[in-house]
Amino acid sequence: MKTLKHAALAALIAGVMCTAAASTGYAASSIDARLEALENELRALRAEVAERDAKIAAMEEKTAKIDAIAAKTDDMPKFKPNKLEMESADGQFSMGIAGRIQADAYAIDDDNSALNPMGNGAQLRRARLGAYGKMFGAWQYKFEVEYAGDKVAIKDAYVQTGLTDELKIRAGHFKEFYGIDHLTSDNYVTFMERASSSVYWPDEAMGVGLIYGDEKLYGIQAGIYSPGVASGGAGGTTDWSVTGRGYVAPQIGSGVVHVGLNGSYRGYETSATTKFEQRPETHLAEKVLRTGNIANPSSETRFGPEIAAVFGPVSAQAQYDWSQIDRDGGLPSVSTEGGYVEASWFVTGESRNYDVKSGTFGRPNATNAIQLAARYSRLKLEDAALTDARRGTMDNITLGANYFFNPNVRLMLNWVRADTDYTASTDETYNIVQSRLQLDW
Repeated sequence: MKTLKHAALAALIAGVMCTAAASTGYAASSIDARLEALENELRALRAEVAERDAKIAAMEEKTAKIDAIAAKTDDMPKFKPNKLEMESADGQFSMGIAGRIQADAYAIDDDNSALNPMGNGAQLRRARLGAYGKMFGAWQYKFEVEYAGDKVAIKDAYVQTGLTDELKIRAGHFKEFYGIDHLTSDNYVTFMERASSSVYWPDEAMGVGLIYGDEKLYGIQAGIYSPGVASGGAGGTTDWSVTGRGYVAPQIGSGVVHVGLNGSYRGYETSATTKFEQRPETHLAEKVLRTGNIANPSSETRFGPEIAAVFGPVSAQAQYDWSQIDRDGGLPSVSTEGGYVEASWFVTGESRNYDVKSGTFGRPNATNAIQLAARYSRLKLEDAALTDARRGTMDNITLGANYFFNPNVRLMLNWVRADTDYTASTDETYNIVQSRLQLDW
Protein backbone atom coordinates (compact mmCIF):
# COMPACT_ATOMS: atom_id res chain seq x y z
CA MET A 1 0.00 0.00 0.00
CA LYS A 2 2.82 2.27 0.86
CA THR A 3 4.45 1.35 -2.37
CA LEU A 4 1.32 2.37 -4.28
CA LYS A 5 1.18 5.73 -2.52
CA HIS A 6 4.81 6.39 -3.21
CA ALA A 7 4.27 5.61 -6.89
CA ALA A 8 1.28 7.93 -7.13
CA LEU A 9 3.19 10.74 -5.46
CA ALA A 10 6.13 10.26 -7.81
CA ALA A 11 3.79 10.36 -10.80
CA LEU A 12 2.16 13.55 -9.58
CA ILE A 13 5.53 15.22 -9.04
CA ALA A 14 6.68 14.14 -12.48
CA GLY A 15 3.48 15.59 -14.06
CA VAL A 16 3.90 18.91 -12.32
CA MET A 17 7.51 19.13 -13.42
CA CYS A 18 6.59 18.35 -17.03
CA THR A 19 3.84 20.99 -16.98
CA ALA A 20 6.23 23.59 -15.56
CA ALA A 21 8.82 22.77 -18.19
CA ALA A 22 6.25 23.07 -20.95
CA SER A 23 5.04 26.44 -19.61
CA THR A 24 8.58 27.76 -19.43
CA GLY A 25 9.19 26.80 -23.05
CA TYR A 26 5.97 28.48 -24.18
CA ALA A 27 6.81 31.69 -22.31
CA ALA A 28 10.23 31.85 -23.91
CA SER A 29 8.73 31.36 -27.35
CA SER A 30 6.15 34.17 -26.72
CA ILE A 31 8.83 36.64 -25.61
CA ASP A 32 10.85 35.93 -28.73
CA ALA A 33 7.78 36.60 -30.89
CA ARG A 34 7.08 39.85 -29.12
CA LEU A 35 10.69 40.98 -29.47
CA GLU A 36 10.60 40.18 -33.17
CA ALA A 37 7.34 42.16 -33.57
CA LEU A 38 8.82 45.14 -31.74
CA GLU A 39 11.90 45.00 -33.94
CA ASN A 40 9.68 44.97 -37.03
CA GLU A 41 7.74 47.98 -35.72
CA LEU A 42 11.00 49.77 -34.96
CA ARG A 43 12.26 49.12 -38.48
CA ALA A 44 8.95 50.47 -39.90
CA LEU A 45 9.20 53.56 -37.70
CA ARG A 46 12.79 54.12 -38.79
CA ALA A 47 11.66 53.88 -42.41
CA GLU A 48 8.85 56.35 -41.80
CA VAL A 49 11.25 58.75 -40.04
CA ALA A 50 13.69 58.47 -42.90
CA GLU A 51 10.91 59.17 -45.41
CA ARG A 52 9.71 62.13 -43.36
CA ASP A 53 13.27 63.50 -43.09
CA ALA A 54 13.61 63.23 -46.84
CA LYS A 55 10.37 65.13 -47.35
CA ILE A 56 11.42 67.79 -44.86
CA ALA A 57 14.73 68.18 -46.61
CA ALA A 58 12.94 68.54 -49.95
CA MET A 59 10.58 71.13 -48.48
CA GLU A 60 13.49 73.04 -46.97
CA GLU A 61 15.17 73.05 -50.35
CA LYS A 62 12.03 74.39 -52.02
CA THR A 63 11.60 77.00 -49.26
CA ALA A 64 15.17 78.12 -49.75
CA LYS A 65 14.53 78.54 -53.47
CA ILE A 66 11.31 80.49 -52.77
CA ASP A 67 13.15 82.71 -50.26
CA ALA A 68 15.83 83.33 -52.84
CA ILE A 69 13.22 84.32 -55.43
CA ALA A 70 11.40 86.49 -52.87
CA ALA A 71 14.67 88.19 -52.00
CA LYS A 72 15.13 89.02 -55.66
CA THR A 73 11.56 90.42 -55.95
CA ASP A 74 11.90 92.65 -52.88
CA ASP A 75 13.39 95.27 -55.15
CA MET A 76 10.59 95.02 -57.71
CA PRO A 77 7.72 97.57 -57.85
CA LYS A 78 4.55 96.67 -55.98
CA PHE A 79 0.99 97.33 -57.13
CA LYS A 80 -1.28 99.16 -54.70
CA PRO A 81 -4.63 97.50 -53.93
CA ASN A 82 -7.70 98.72 -55.85
CA LYS A 83 -5.61 101.10 -57.96
CA LEU A 84 -3.78 101.08 -61.27
CA GLU A 85 -0.72 102.30 -59.40
CA MET A 86 2.65 100.78 -58.65
CA GLU A 87 5.38 101.90 -56.28
CA SER A 88 9.06 101.09 -55.99
CA ALA A 89 10.18 98.89 -53.10
CA ASP A 90 11.81 101.81 -51.33
CA GLY A 91 8.71 104.02 -51.74
CA GLN A 92 10.66 106.73 -53.55
CA PHE A 93 9.02 106.34 -56.98
CA SER A 94 5.46 105.63 -58.09
CA MET A 95 3.28 105.82 -61.18
CA GLY A 96 -0.45 105.50 -61.56
CA ILE A 97 -2.77 105.49 -64.57
CA ALA A 98 -5.87 107.69 -64.38
CA GLY A 99 -8.68 108.22 -66.85
CA ARG A 100 -12.37 108.78 -67.38
CA ILE A 101 -15.07 108.17 -69.97
CA GLN A 102 -18.26 110.24 -69.97
CA ALA A 103 -20.89 109.33 -72.56
CA ASP A 104 -23.87 111.72 -72.76
CA ALA A 105 -27.27 111.82 -74.45
CA TYR A 106 -29.54 114.87 -74.74
CA ALA A 107 -33.05 115.91 -75.65
CA ILE A 108 -33.55 119.69 -75.96
CA ASP A 109 -36.81 121.54 -76.49
CA ASP A 110 -36.86 125.32 -76.95
CA ASP A 111 -39.85 127.56 -77.43
CA ASN A 112 -38.23 129.74 -80.12
CA SER A 113 -36.35 127.40 -82.41
CA ALA A 114 -35.98 130.05 -85.08
CA LEU A 115 -33.70 132.06 -82.79
CA ASN A 116 -31.38 129.33 -81.46
CA PRO A 117 -32.32 126.02 -83.11
CA MET A 118 -31.30 123.02 -80.98
CA GLY A 119 -32.40 119.41 -80.88
CA ASN A 120 -31.48 115.94 -79.66
CA GLY A 121 -28.13 114.26 -79.77
CA ALA A 122 -25.36 112.28 -78.11
CA GLN A 123 -21.79 113.13 -77.32
CA LEU A 124 -18.60 111.72 -75.88
CA ARG A 125 -18.36 114.51 -73.33
CA ARG A 126 -14.91 113.64 -72.08
CA ALA A 127 -12.35 110.89 -72.62
CA ARG A 128 -9.25 111.50 -70.56
CA LEU A 129 -6.10 109.52 -69.91
CA GLY A 130 -3.12 110.45 -67.80
CA ALA A 131 -0.41 109.47 -65.37
CA TYR A 132 0.47 110.63 -61.88
CA GLY A 133 2.97 109.71 -59.21
CA LYS A 134 6.17 110.80 -57.51
CA MET A 135 9.92 110.76 -58.05
CA PHE A 136 12.67 110.74 -55.44
CA GLY A 137 10.05 110.74 -52.72
CA ALA A 138 9.25 114.44 -52.59
CA TRP A 139 8.50 115.32 -56.24
CA GLN A 140 4.93 114.71 -57.38
CA TYR A 141 3.78 114.90 -60.99
CA LYS A 142 0.59 114.70 -63.02
CA PHE A 143 -0.05 114.66 -66.76
CA GLU A 144 -3.44 114.30 -68.48
CA VAL A 145 -4.67 114.59 -72.06
CA GLU A 146 -8.36 114.96 -72.84
CA TYR A 147 -10.52 114.42 -75.89
CA ALA A 148 -13.65 116.59 -75.76
CA GLY A 149 -15.66 118.41 -78.40
CA ASP A 150 -13.65 116.87 -81.27
CA LYS A 151 -10.48 118.39 -79.82
CA VAL A 152 -7.48 117.01 -77.96
CA ALA A 153 -5.99 119.20 -75.26
CA ILE A 154 -3.46 118.98 -72.47
CA LYS A 155 -5.18 119.44 -69.11
CA ASP A 156 -3.00 118.97 -66.04
CA ALA A 157 0.75 118.85 -66.66
CA TYR A 158 2.61 119.92 -63.56
CA VAL A 159 5.26 119.13 -60.96
CA GLN A 160 4.74 119.72 -57.23
CA THR A 161 6.91 119.41 -54.15
CA GLY A 162 6.82 120.40 -50.51
CA LEU A 163 8.87 123.32 -49.23
CA THR A 164 7.77 122.64 -45.65
CA ASP A 165 5.22 120.33 -44.04
CA GLU A 166 2.53 122.98 -44.63
CA LEU A 167 3.74 124.73 -47.79
CA LYS A 168 3.87 123.22 -51.30
CA ILE A 169 4.83 124.69 -54.64
CA ARG A 170 3.34 123.67 -58.00
CA ALA A 171 4.58 124.62 -61.49
CA GLY A 172 3.29 123.78 -64.95
CA HIS A 173 -0.16 123.69 -66.55
CA PHE A 174 -3.04 123.42 -64.06
CA LYS A 175 -6.34 125.01 -63.02
CA GLU A 176 -6.24 128.45 -61.52
CA PHE A 177 -7.21 128.34 -57.85
CA TYR A 178 -10.77 129.64 -58.03
CA GLY A 179 -14.05 128.10 -56.85
CA ILE A 180 -14.88 124.95 -54.92
CA ASP A 181 -17.00 123.41 -57.69
CA HIS A 182 -14.47 124.42 -60.32
CA LEU A 183 -11.57 122.78 -58.49
CA THR A 184 -13.60 119.66 -57.65
CA SER A 185 -12.97 117.08 -60.38
CA ASP A 186 -15.85 116.59 -62.81
CA ASN A 187 -15.68 112.95 -61.68
CA TYR A 188 -17.16 114.05 -58.36
CA VAL A 189 -19.39 117.06 -59.07
CA THR A 190 -23.08 116.46 -58.43
CA PHE A 191 -24.49 117.52 -61.82
CA MET A 192 -23.51 116.72 -65.39
CA GLU A 193 -22.50 120.32 -66.07
CA ARG A 194 -21.34 123.06 -63.75
CA ALA A 195 -23.51 126.12 -63.07
CA SER A 196 -23.88 128.91 -65.62
CA SER A 197 -21.73 131.20 -63.45
CA SER A 198 -18.78 128.93 -64.27
CA VAL A 199 -18.19 131.42 -67.09
CA TYR A 200 -16.08 133.29 -64.50
CA TRP A 201 -14.02 130.28 -63.44
CA PRO A 202 -10.65 130.24 -65.26
CA ASP A 203 -9.47 126.99 -66.81
CA GLU A 204 -5.98 125.47 -66.85
CA ALA A 205 -3.11 127.83 -67.59
CA MET A 206 0.67 127.89 -67.36
CA GLY A 207 1.71 129.08 -63.95
CA VAL A 208 3.36 128.64 -60.61
CA GLY A 209 1.35 128.37 -57.41
CA LEU A 210 1.72 128.01 -53.66
CA ILE A 211 -0.49 125.77 -51.52
CA TYR A 212 -0.50 126.38 -47.79
CA GLY A 213 -2.57 124.78 -45.05
CA ASP A 214 -2.61 122.61 -41.96
CA GLU A 215 -4.78 119.98 -43.74
CA LYS A 216 -7.14 120.08 -40.76
CA LEU A 217 -8.86 123.47 -40.63
CA TYR A 218 -7.80 125.92 -43.34
CA GLY A 219 -6.05 126.38 -46.66
CA ILE A 220 -4.65 129.14 -48.86
CA GLN A 221 -3.91 128.63 -52.57
CA ALA A 222 -2.55 131.27 -54.94
CA GLY A 223 -0.68 131.46 -58.24
CA ILE A 224 0.42 133.61 -61.14
CA TYR A 225 -0.55 132.42 -64.63
CA SER A 226 -0.44 133.05 -68.34
CA PRO A 227 -3.12 131.56 -70.63
CA GLY A 228 -2.77 128.36 -72.63
CA VAL A 229 0.13 125.95 -72.89
CA ALA A 230 2.29 128.55 -74.63
CA SER A 231 1.92 132.30 -75.05
CA GLY A 232 4.03 135.43 -75.41
CA GLY A 233 7.56 135.20 -76.76
CA ALA A 234 8.53 136.59 -80.17
CA GLY A 235 4.99 137.79 -80.85
CA GLY A 236 5.07 140.04 -77.80
CA THR A 237 4.16 139.77 -74.16
CA THR A 238 1.26 137.75 -72.80
CA ASP A 239 -1.94 138.22 -70.85
CA TRP A 240 -1.53 137.23 -67.22
CA SER A 241 -3.44 136.70 -64.00
CA VAL A 242 -2.96 136.41 -60.25
CA THR A 243 -5.59 134.11 -58.79
CA GLY A 244 -6.16 132.61 -55.37
CA ARG A 245 -8.54 131.44 -52.70
CA GLY A 246 -8.60 130.99 -48.96
CA TYR A 247 -10.95 128.93 -46.83
CA VAL A 248 -11.65 127.56 -43.39
CA ALA A 249 -13.48 124.29 -42.81
CA PRO A 250 -14.32 123.67 -39.14
CA GLN A 251 -15.95 120.43 -38.08
CA ILE A 252 -19.32 120.90 -36.44
CA GLY A 253 -20.48 117.73 -34.76
CA SER A 254 -20.29 114.96 -37.33
CA GLY A 255 -20.35 117.42 -40.24
CA VAL A 256 -18.13 120.07 -41.77
CA VAL A 257 -18.75 123.63 -42.97
CA HIS A 258 -16.52 125.20 -45.63
CA VAL A 259 -16.35 129.00 -46.04
CA GLY A 260 -14.04 130.54 -48.63
CA LEU A 261 -13.27 133.58 -50.73
CA ASN A 262 -11.94 133.62 -54.30
CA GLY A 263 -10.21 136.44 -56.16
CA SER A 264 -8.47 137.00 -59.49
CA TYR A 265 -6.78 140.03 -61.04
CA ARG A 266 -6.18 139.69 -64.78
CA GLY A 267 -4.00 141.83 -67.00
CA TYR A 268 -4.69 142.14 -70.74
CA GLU A 269 -1.39 142.77 -72.52
CA THR A 270 -2.10 141.38 -75.98
CA SER A 271 -5.87 140.80 -76.23
CA ALA A 272 -7.68 143.56 -78.13
CA THR A 273 -11.05 142.24 -76.95
CA THR A 274 -12.53 139.90 -74.39
CA LYS A 275 -16.03 138.52 -73.83
CA PHE A 276 -18.28 136.27 -71.77
CA GLU A 277 -20.76 133.85 -73.32
CA GLN A 278 -22.67 130.93 -71.87
CA ARG A 279 -25.03 128.11 -72.81
CA PRO A 280 -27.84 126.56 -70.78
CA GLU A 281 -26.50 123.95 -68.37
CA THR A 282 -26.00 121.30 -71.01
CA HIS A 283 -22.89 120.99 -73.14
CA LEU A 284 -24.63 120.24 -76.43
CA ALA A 285 -26.59 123.52 -76.45
CA GLU A 286 -25.54 126.70 -78.20
CA LYS A 287 -24.18 129.66 -76.25
CA VAL A 288 -27.32 131.74 -75.98
CA LEU A 289 -26.25 134.49 -73.55
CA ARG A 290 -23.31 136.74 -74.31
CA THR A 291 -21.73 140.11 -73.79
CA GLY A 292 -20.34 140.41 -77.29
CA ASN A 293 -16.78 141.64 -77.77
CA ILE A 294 -15.61 144.06 -75.08
CA ALA A 295 -13.01 146.30 -76.73
CA ASN A 296 -9.75 147.60 -75.27
CA PRO A 297 -9.65 145.71 -71.98
CA SER A 298 -6.80 146.71 -69.69
CA SER A 299 -7.54 144.65 -66.58
CA GLU A 300 -10.25 142.62 -64.90
CA THR A 301 -11.08 141.93 -61.27
CA ARG A 302 -13.08 138.86 -60.28
CA PHE A 303 -14.04 137.85 -56.77
CA GLY A 304 -16.64 135.76 -55.04
CA PRO A 305 -17.44 134.02 -51.75
CA GLU A 306 -18.19 130.31 -51.54
CA ILE A 307 -19.78 128.14 -48.88
CA ALA A 308 -20.41 124.41 -48.53
CA ALA A 309 -21.62 122.07 -45.81
CA VAL A 310 -21.88 118.31 -45.38
CA PHE A 311 -23.88 116.64 -42.64
CA GLY A 312 -24.19 112.93 -43.24
CA PRO A 313 -26.16 112.23 -46.43
CA VAL A 314 -27.15 115.90 -46.89
CA SER A 315 -24.88 118.53 -48.45
CA ALA A 316 -25.23 122.04 -49.84
CA GLN A 317 -22.97 124.57 -51.50
CA ALA A 318 -23.16 128.02 -53.12
CA GLN A 319 -20.97 130.63 -54.75
CA TYR A 320 -21.51 134.12 -56.17
CA ASP A 321 -19.06 135.94 -58.46
CA TRP A 322 -18.61 139.51 -59.67
CA SER A 323 -16.47 140.69 -62.58
CA GLN A 324 -15.37 144.19 -63.51
CA ILE A 325 -13.43 144.80 -66.72
CA ASP A 326 -11.61 148.12 -66.94
CA ARG A 327 -10.77 149.48 -70.39
CA ASP A 328 -8.32 151.80 -72.10
CA GLY A 329 -9.16 154.78 -74.27
CA GLY A 330 -11.60 156.35 -71.85
CA LEU A 331 -14.12 153.52 -72.37
CA PRO A 332 -16.39 152.71 -69.41
CA SER A 333 -15.81 149.57 -67.35
CA VAL A 334 -18.10 146.56 -67.76
CA SER A 335 -19.56 144.78 -64.71
CA THR A 336 -21.34 141.42 -64.75
CA GLU A 337 -22.22 138.83 -62.10
CA GLY A 338 -23.67 135.40 -61.40
CA GLY A 339 -23.95 132.58 -58.89
CA TYR A 340 -25.60 129.33 -57.88
CA VAL A 341 -26.92 127.39 -54.91
CA GLU A 342 -27.37 123.63 -54.79
CA ALA A 343 -28.27 120.84 -52.39
CA SER A 344 -28.08 117.06 -52.55
CA TRP A 345 -29.22 114.04 -50.53
CA PHE A 346 -28.00 110.45 -50.57
CA VAL A 347 -31.25 108.54 -50.15
CA THR A 348 -29.30 105.41 -49.26
CA GLY A 349 -27.34 107.10 -46.47
CA GLU A 350 -23.91 107.72 -48.01
CA SER A 351 -22.10 111.06 -47.78
CA ARG A 352 -20.14 113.38 -50.06
CA ASN A 353 -16.44 113.17 -49.30
CA TYR A 354 -15.06 116.60 -48.38
CA ASP A 355 -11.26 116.99 -48.40
CA VAL A 356 -9.99 119.83 -46.22
CA LYS A 357 -6.50 119.39 -47.68
CA SER A 358 -7.63 120.72 -51.07
CA GLY A 359 -10.87 122.43 -50.04
CA THR A 360 -12.82 120.35 -52.58
CA PHE A 361 -14.97 117.23 -52.80
CA GLY A 362 -13.58 113.80 -53.62
CA ARG A 363 -14.82 110.34 -54.50
CA PRO A 364 -17.79 109.19 -52.39
CA ASN A 365 -17.72 105.71 -50.92
CA ALA A 366 -20.98 104.75 -52.60
CA THR A 367 -22.11 101.38 -53.98
CA ASN A 368 -25.67 100.74 -55.17
CA ALA A 369 -26.37 104.27 -53.92
CA ILE A 370 -28.94 106.87 -55.00
CA GLN A 371 -28.34 110.63 -54.80
CA LEU A 372 -30.96 113.30 -55.50
CA ALA A 373 -30.02 116.94 -56.09
CA ALA A 374 -31.36 120.37 -57.09
CA ARG A 375 -29.64 123.57 -58.19
CA TYR A 376 -30.60 127.13 -59.08
CA SER A 377 -28.22 129.44 -60.94
CA ARG A 378 -28.42 132.97 -62.30
CA LEU A 379 -26.08 134.71 -64.72
CA LYS A 380 -26.34 138.40 -65.53
CA LEU A 381 -24.37 139.46 -68.59
CA GLU A 382 -25.84 142.92 -68.72
CA ASP A 383 -24.27 146.38 -68.47
CA ALA A 384 -24.98 149.80 -69.93
CA ALA A 385 -21.73 149.58 -71.91
CA LEU A 386 -22.81 146.37 -73.70
CA THR A 387 -24.60 146.40 -77.06
CA ASP A 388 -24.93 142.74 -78.11
CA ALA A 389 -28.55 141.71 -78.76
CA ARG A 390 -28.10 138.55 -76.64
CA ARG A 391 -27.05 140.37 -73.49
CA GLY A 392 -29.30 139.94 -70.48
CA THR A 393 -29.85 137.34 -67.77
CA MET A 394 -30.30 133.57 -67.71
CA ASP A 395 -31.86 131.49 -64.93
CA ASN A 396 -31.32 127.72 -64.75
CA ILE A 397 -33.13 125.20 -62.58
CA THR A 398 -31.58 121.72 -62.60
CA LEU A 399 -32.91 118.57 -60.96
CA GLY A 400 -30.65 115.55 -60.85
CA ALA A 401 -30.58 111.89 -59.87
CA ASN A 402 -27.39 109.82 -59.67
CA TYR A 403 -27.09 106.07 -59.30
CA PHE A 404 -23.69 104.78 -58.15
CA PHE A 405 -23.04 101.21 -59.25
CA ASN A 406 -19.82 101.54 -57.27
CA PRO A 407 -17.50 104.47 -56.39
CA ASN A 408 -16.08 104.49 -59.94
CA VAL A 409 -19.18 104.01 -62.09
CA ARG A 410 -22.32 106.12 -61.98
CA LEU A 411 -25.38 106.84 -64.09
CA MET A 412 -26.60 110.47 -64.09
CA LEU A 413 -29.94 111.95 -65.12
CA ASN A 414 -30.60 115.73 -65.24
CA TRP A 415 -33.58 117.85 -66.13
CA VAL A 416 -32.77 121.49 -66.87
CA ARG A 417 -35.06 124.45 -67.43
CA ALA A 418 -33.25 127.54 -68.69
CA ASP A 419 -34.96 130.91 -69.11
CA THR A 420 -33.23 133.76 -70.92
CA ASP A 421 -34.32 137.35 -70.43
CA TYR A 422 -32.71 139.37 -73.21
CA THR A 423 -32.39 143.11 -73.08
CA ALA A 424 -32.83 143.57 -76.83
CA SER A 425 -34.18 140.28 -78.19
CA THR A 426 -36.99 137.76 -77.79
CA ASP A 427 -36.77 135.76 -74.58
CA GLU A 428 -36.34 131.99 -74.74
CA THR A 429 -37.08 128.97 -72.57
CA TYR A 430 -35.29 125.61 -72.87
CA ASN A 431 -36.32 122.28 -71.37
CA ILE A 432 -33.54 119.73 -71.43
CA VAL A 433 -33.32 116.08 -70.40
CA GLN A 434 -29.83 114.62 -70.41
CA SER A 435 -28.11 111.51 -69.10
CA ARG A 436 -24.56 110.32 -68.63
CA LEU A 437 -22.82 107.02 -68.03
CA GLN A 438 -19.48 107.71 -66.40
CA LEU A 439 -16.55 105.49 -65.53
CA ASP A 440 -13.32 106.77 -64.02
CA TRP A 441 -10.20 105.18 -62.61
